[in-house]
Amino acid sequence: MSEPPPRSPSPSPAASATARPSGGDGDQEEEAAGLFPASGSGLVHGGSGAAGAGAGAGAGGGGGLTVQDVAALLRTQFAVITGGRTRDGQPIVTFPGSGAQAVLSDQEFQRLALYLTSVPSMQEVDAGFVLVVDRRRDRWSSVKGVLLQVSAAFPGLVHVVYVLRPSGLLQKAISEVSSKLLPRDEFKFPVVVCGSLEELHAVLDRAELSADLGGDIAYNHDEWIAQRVALDKFSRTTRDVSASLDGFTRSVSEQPEPDTVEGLSAQLHAQGQQYLELKEGILDAARCGELLLRDIRRPGASPKERASLDSVTSVERLLVQLEETERTFDEFWQQHSARLKQLMELYAFERGLVELTGRLAQHAAAVQDAPHAAESVEGVDALAARLQALRERCTADVERAEDLIRTGQQLAQARHYVLQGLEQVRPSCEDLQERCTELARLLEDKEALLRQYRALQERLKHAADWCTGGVELLALHPVAALDGASCPRERADQLAEQLDAYLANGRDLMAAAPLDFHPLMHDAKVTTPETRAAVAHAVQRLAEVRAQVEKHLVTVKHLHPAPAPTAASPAPSPSPSPDLIIRGGRPKSLCEPDSKQGHVLTELVTTEQAYVSELGAIIRGYKHELENDKYQTMIPVQLQGKSNILFGNLEEIHAFHANVFLPELQNCVLQGGPAGAGAAAELVALCFTQCREQLFQLYSAYCQNIPRSEALRDAVPEAALFFQACQMKLGHKLPLAAYLLKPVQRITKYQLLLKDLANKGGGDTSEALEAALDCMLVVLKCVNDSMHQVAITGFWGDLAELGPLLLQGSFSVWSESKKDRLRELRLKPMQRHIFFYQKALVFCKKIVNNKATYHFKRYLKMSQVGLTESVKGDPKKFEVWLQGRQEVHTIQAATVEQTQQWVNEIKRVLLEQLRELKGEKIRQYSLVQQNSVPKPLLDASSAKRSLSCGESNGSRSTSASTCVSEEEDQSSEYSVSEDEDGFSEHTCEGGRYVSLADYSAIGRSEVSMAEGDVVELLKVGCAGWWFVKVQSSQREGWVPAAFLEHYGKKSCVK
Repeated sequence: MSEPPPRSPSPSPAASATARPSGGDGDQEEEAAGLFPASGSGLVHGGSGAAGAGAGAGAGGGGGLTVQDVAALLRTQFAVITGGRTRDGQPIVTFPGSGAQAVLSDQEFQRLALYLTSVPSMQEVDAGFVLVVDRRRDRWSSVKGVLLQVSAAFPGLVHVVYVLRPSGLLQKAISEVSSKLLPRDEFKFPVVVCGSLEELHAVLDRAELSADLGGDIAYNHDEWIAQRVALDKFSRTTRDVSASLDGFTRSVSEQPEPDTVEGLSAQLHAQGQQYLELKEGILDAARCGELLLRDIRRPGASPKERASLDSVTSVERLLVQLEETERTFDEFWQQHSARLKQLMELYAFERGLVELTGRLAQHAAAVQDAPHAAESVEGVDALAARLQALRERCTADVERAEDLIRTGQQLAQARHYVLQGLEQVRPSCEDLQERCTELARLLEDKEALLRQYRALQERLKHAADWCTGGVELLALHPVAALDGASCPRERADQLAEQLDAYLANGRDLMAAAPLDFHPLMHDAKVTTPETRAAVAHAVQRLAEVRAQVEKHLVTVKHLHPAPAPTAASPAPSPSPSPDLIIRGGRPKSLCEPDSKQGHVLTELVTTEQAYVSELGAIIRGYKHELENDKYQTMIPVQLQGKSNILFGNLEEIHAFHANVFLPELQNCVLQGGPAGAGAAAELVALCFTQCREQLFQLYSAYCQNIPRSEALRDAVPEAALFFQACQMKLGHKLPLAAYLLKPVQRITKYQLLLKDLANKGGGDTSEALEAALDCMLVVLKCVNDSMHQVAITGFWGDLAELGPLLLQGSFSVWSESKKDRLRELRLKPMQRHIFFYQKALVFCKKIVNNKATYHFKRYLKMSQVGLTESVKGDPKKFEVWLQGRQEVHTIQAATVEQTQQWVNEIKRVLLEQLRELKGEKIRQYSLVQQNSVPKPLLDASSAKRSLSCGESNGSRSTSASTCVSEEEDQSSEYSVSEDEDGFSEHTCEGGRYVSLADYSAIGRSEVSMAEGDVVELLKVGCAGWWFVKVQSSQREGWVPAAFLEHYGKKSCVK
């Protein structure tokens, strides 16, 4: 075997000039990827075998060759494909010796090669071909001619060509110079010349070669052509089915949809018939494929018939694709039919909605217009019967409406195949439900009005009967016929009893005016003029008859006057009636307050349980997750290890409430239960009093940590994702910040609940409740003060050294100093927040950004302070000043009460300081301070003198000094351009906010909100509470500020 130098495989010029053939498998995979290809070539096309010969070759550029197109060329056996493969899996194309006599033109050879190369799969075509040219019985010129045709017109990639050289004696001699006869440079593929079959078998397995090449493949060319014809027919069938499906889907997509239920039903029926016919076509094609597969797999077929095995594979692939086509077509029809059915349901719903909406509106108008007034009981009964008939008609339509609402809800919840119209189903159901509810309310109101009118007519009838009976009674016993002789005592007593009984029977009919005759008379809109006239006549007639009967009774009683009782036998006083004891006795009067207190106690315990549960959820859902090692990668580094700062002493608060406070409250309620709610309330009050110190310590520490917690959260905004994940896991509507305010809100709630408990106790409030309320108010004040105190910034000392915080509040302040040269220019007061400690007064400027802070401005020791209780007769002003009035600070409070509170507290502290000074210290203090300590603090009789002195000395005309202290200069205390509005806030009164979640009011001072409610801010309270007005209900009350956010993007004017 002679072999030329190896070359890299490359396609022939024909393969470069002509589109490469596509194998059947590749066509199947590419063109069956979509549902219905736009080319219309079918859902199933292309494939090994006939599919490749038909659609596959066409797709590859062979002009849509079929077996019939190349049948004559195939019969020449110039080239065949027997199904053999190389060891690398490349298909083998054989040029048998039996076809060597055939002479094909280049065009005919190209058509034959195009068809043969379309038989293998796409993967095999991409791998390339190996050609075997058997010219053992031919001449070298024939070999050269075949190689030249392959080089010029073979459409696939040729890896190598094996040539079985001619075996004649002359040709063997010529083979010595074969290298000259075969110019290798003209070919783009390697050519290997084999001198014998053994040399060929050395490179190609015998099992992959046909029998004429010494191989094992039993190849029958006529059977192969017959199978190709059958495969081609089956492939055309699949293409026809695919084209039919494409046409059906296009027509369905382009066909306009009727806008009525009937039209949609007819369209769905017609399209359903087409679907069934096409489905039957798919099944027929599949049955044909199954028959073809059985024919190819005929009994006795040898496994060496590789061509038959390839045909089996081709048919199986076509059947698989046909099955996939059927599944895809079924899915398309299922979605399309579901869409039409849903559209029919939507049209039916809309039609029913229009019909029922109109009928309900007619019913509502009929109910509103139904008369309710009649001039007799019978007339009212007739109106009630008519209304009952109307109710029955309304009930029938309401039941239909409820069925339609259920249908609409199912339609809205189902998978939406219809995009337009379904979004209006749910609002339409809600509107229809509201109409049904409104109709039911109208019917109930009308029926209630009829019942009231019937009662009125019954009362009128009763009054008429009573008057008639009185007239008849008087007629039987006329006054002229009554005298002592004709009417003995016994008869007179009987007549008096009859008259008394008659008057008692009509006592409930008496009315001072027509409006008092029946409650319905107060509403002039529902009573007719005839009814009002009848009532007025009845009232007048009742009064006249009653007067006549009473006059008659007096006459009868005077016929035989009763003897006066003697002193020896006084008449026994009647015993009190049991009814009076029941109505006026004490047990009933004490029942209601106990029940009201019981409600408050129940509210206290249940809200405490909810509070403990919420604290536990925060600790488990946030704090423990933050400390969990497996989540450390999700938590920013700045937040790691700082859970104590973020949550403060929340776990201690939770432990106290869960283990101590809540069990104590529950025990108090249970122990006081047998003795009534009052006893339980006193036990609860005692519980609050005993826990006062613990509540103060826990909540004071928590509130003082709030600024640190907020600052940490603001400094690490990237932690928001972690907190949001925890929030979603817990199912909370509000963010972590809102829940961290729960302790502050809870400590403010206790005094409200205690106040309700005291108010609903009935009579005087117990001392225990008063003491508990006072304790909680003190705790709340201390906690509130500590929250303000912790917001002080810029103070150079230690606030703890100043003693306990006694008072704090905001004031308008005018400051004067003998060193101040600009005092005449300052007319506007400074807004200062003053903290009053036991040892000092600390002046701060309130600065509001996101949270209020207090910037330190001035510090006055109480040991150096003097006090003037009033300034120029203004009850809201007082003065504090230093020795010799070097500095004078005029302070104006918001109310007279606040002024009095501060003056009294300052006086108390100053007097305590004076009492503490003993002996020489008192004398030294007197010598140094005799001109500065005001006598109003010591002697009430000299108060007026001190006041007048303070006013005269405070004429504000001190000499100016050219020196300003460093502190005053740095703080801009006396700067004209200083911003003195210390009360400006981002949360301005009158602003609008929206509720983030539902909030249920606890107590009468609060107001409930629903999620999305818009409220108006009326007042900002302490500890996160705002006083608002809910615009939807126009109700006012306190709500937690954490439940609100700004409405819209408008910013408040500072």
